[in-house]
Amino acid sequence: MNQLQVFAVIVCFILSIGISCQVTPTEKPGNTVPISSSDALMNTAIQQAQDTLPLFIKALQNPKPGQTDFSIKVRFPYEGGNYEHMWVDHLTFSDNRFAGILANIPEEVENLRLGDPVSVDMKDISDWTIIDDNHLLGGFTIYAIRSGLTDSERKQFDAGFKYILSDLPALP
Repeated sequence: MNQLQVFAVIVCFILSIGISCQVTPTEKPGNTVPISSSDALMNTAIQQAQDTLPLFIKALQNPKPGQTDFSIKVRFPYEGGNYEHMWVDHLTFSDNRFAGILANIPEEVENLRLGDPVSVDMKDISDWTIIDDNHLLGGFTIYAIRSGLTDSERKQFDAGFKYILSDLPALP
């Protein structure tokens, strides 16, 4: 299991957005947290990721020393107009598209498997992360979900998180 896969498992916050999802994040079997598609905090986080995507692309194409583990969270459709958001790593960027390897085990999307190559349109990106000298950059949806945890849940999350978190997402 590579660092991003460990990261994804620890985070345990792959989003399933759809009509039947709950507004309050609650874990279900596996590694997802259902979030309503109308959740304002999550929609703001996704918009922040989209707005700062050019910074991520610039860093991916010309990483600074110490910047590793570039990944994007991508929405993949499944039945009923729902989406499962999963991490993709081993990225390249060309012609306004990302290519990479699926870094999560899908729970709802039946036509993908962990390790599958995927090609991603920029409009389907819901988050991005870079590890910069062991600090998490980006991760807007991670911070959004983390902000909804109780103090004890947040302490437990932070203790199990592999990278250094700040109070707010940092940019490259």
